[in-house]
Amino acid sequence: MALVARDERILAAHERAVGVALTYLEEHATLRHRSGGEIVHETTGRLIFARFTEHASRELDPHLHTHVVVMNITNRADDTPMASLETRAMFAEQMAAGQVYRSELAHILREHGYSIDTDPRRGLFEIRGVPHDLMHEMSQRAEQISAHAREHGLEGQAARRASFYQTRGRKVKTSLATLQQDWTSRVGPRDAMLGAVRLAADREGPRSLTPTAMVTAQAMLFGLRQSESREAVNNLGRLLRTGLASHVGEVRLSDIRPLAEAHQARRKLFETRHQTGDDIHTRGRTSRRSLRLEMAMSDHLALALNDAVPLADMDRLRAVAHASGLNPAQEAALLHIGSTDNRVVGVHGVAGAGKSTLVKALNDAAGPAAALIALAPTSSAAANLGAIAGIEARTVASLVAAGGWRLDDSHVLVVDEAGQLGNRQALRILEISRMTGARLILLGDNQQTGAIEQGKPFWLMQRLGLSRAELTESVRQETRSMKAAVTQARLGNYAASLANLDRVSSGDSADKLAERLVDEWTRLKPENRASTNILVLENATRLIVNTRVREALKTEGTIAAEEARLAVLTPSGMSDQEKHLARFYSGGQVIVFSRDNPGLGVARDTEYRVLGTGRDDGGRQIVRLVDEHGRKIRWDPRIGRASQLNVFSSEQRDLAAGDRIQWRLVNHDLDIRNADRGTVERLDGTVATIRWDRDARLQNIDLTRHKNWDHGYAETVYSSQSKTYDRVYVLAPINSTLVTGQNFYTAITRARFGVKL
Repeated sequence: MALVARDERILAAHERAVGVALTYLEEHATLRHRSGGEIVHETTGRLIFARFTEHASRELDPHLHTHVVVMNITNRADDTPMASLETRAMFAEQMAAGQVYRSELAHILREHGYSIDTDPRRGLFEIRGVPHDLMHEMSQRAEQISAHAREHGLEGQAARRASFYQTRGRKVKTSLATLQQDWTSRVGPRDAMLGAVRLAADREGPRSLTPTAMVTAQAMLFGLRQSESREAVNNLGRLLRTGLASHVGEVRLSDIRPLAEAHQARRKLFETRHQTGDDIHTRGRTSRRSLRLEMAMSDHLALALNDAVPLADMDRLRAVAHASGLNPAQEAALLHIGSTDNRVVGVHGVAGAGKSTLVKALNDAAGPAAALIALAPTSSAAANLGAIAGIEARTVASLVAAGGWRLDDSHVLVVDEAGQLGNRQALRILEISRMTGARLILLGDNQQTGAIEQGKPFWLMQRLGLSRAELTESVRQETRSMKAAVTQARLGNYAASLANLDRVSSGDSADKLAERLVDEWTRLKPENRASTNILVLENATRLIVNTRVREALKTEGTIAAEEARLAVLTPSGMSDQEKHLARFYSGGQVIVFSRDNPGLGVARDTEYRVLGTGRDDGGRQIVRLVDEHGRKIRWDPRIGRASQLNVFSSEQRDLAAGDRIQWRLVNHDLDIRNADRGTVERLDGTVATIRWDRDARLQNIDLTRHKNWDHGYAETVYSSQSKTYDRVYVLAPINSTLVTGQNFYTAITRARFGVKL
């Protein structure tokens, strides 16, 4: 619109938005110097830079953009000596600066009368009415990069950077007037459509759009709540970026920043002084709510001291330890958790240390007077502990939802994979233990994958004085090299750990690596395939592996040639905060409620498709739904609990007899747990006969009614925690943000005999 439709107001808007973003980045300019023998970082807020605005891409498409060259020096004030610029803080804020730019630009465009379509999850926008085919046609440079990336299997922004450089041609110098003549001829008859967009904007603007206090408060509150649901401590920039993204074009940095400062002045937001976690904290902030959660956990630990009676006497515990064949560390742990009079106790053990065997021995020692219940954040982990220990198994979520119903001081809650608990879940379990008198035993490993939600409560409780036993020796790994690989990974010596794996392959795209991995996996004998798992980091890679495996199995005839094309529901990944706002819903999504709502006319476990969003009579934004009979419903997502609804995207999958399948959402009616895996033995139309791995049970399921499944060849590292396999393949694209020490350690500790990375 700026260059082809020649709206020079947009050129000025772009320059202004760039200036606002640079001012934000300049606040983070830092120098470092030595003071008393230590390196000290000092924020100067001063940069020297040059701006160069260009109007075309290397393929001479219209592309308004500004390059900013920053000199590698800064100083404290005028006439003070220059020092080297420390850029880590600026680099950490680049995503926030990008959102500051987009939000400023979108707001100015709206003031000029343009209507915009937004993506509040990513903070992006487009001018409404500009033809999409024209945008695509006049983005030859972007298409070059995408084509090269597809051809070479490059995924993600970091990988696409290679395509950017490998396809970059020489710049051609030409005048803006010449370019505009060329663009006008390329636009052709669609010039009238651009003219209509410009005319509509001229009719609406210019106008002054100042956000209401309510909208500004909603944006800042969303930025705070959304960010703190993932991490207890965030950069101030992340809070601002998330708030701006949720209301693109409605609020600017200048609108919401005073609210962040007001939150801090009222002590709803606190500045952190020390580094925590893996992020670079340039301006670390935590909320009063997060502080209260952690302080409440400390209180509960104090209240649990000397608040129970031992589960068994020492003689009984020693006898059971001897009969169970426990090693010395396991025996010491059994004596500790069985004889303590603390109501809350922990066992911190390395992966594969035999914590499940320990729980079985405790159950034997406690006898019928105590009722042990196996708990875990995932149903598969809970079921695994319950099966080995011979005790009842439930998920943590089901226990929390029931509020401790029917529990008393005869119960012992054994929480496996406690490192995956978030602060809120951990506090609720502590509250249930205090309220009912049930003992609480937390089993976990600080170095395995942590919680998806905010906080590291298991680690924190140990820091706060949780009475615990230590299991430092793994009994899972059965070869010298695997023991060495796990030990070195735990110590953080990753080079030594990698050297002890069976093989490490690198240097290719995720797709090429997956192809080689699958080629080797398919050469295994059927019995070896069953005991060899493929682990991936995220769902995108899981889909690549599943597709490759199915192609290979169809070629060899392991799965039937005749297959059915079926719809599946995949989780949308929306957070509870996003579920409460209509702006985050988009057409085609599928909503499933877990509770009936007679007033709304909604039935639980029924699919409702999102048509779009709209406004009610009061001007509030609502979501328009339609059921399978075509009945339309106007739904306000702010009413009700986010935990009582699931939001899915609808996708297509091919399925045939012989396929491996994995369930992706617990289904109590079918007695299927989340992550249960099985084999399709027969497919009659849309009815699959599945033999489940965990109990060899045969079950007929109509997959047009039950759509929460996917192919079950690869599994994420997160869902594999607590499981054991003979051998493991791990596929980890090097540019993924999930390539971390925790995920590496968790993945390799799943294997008894060997790992290929």
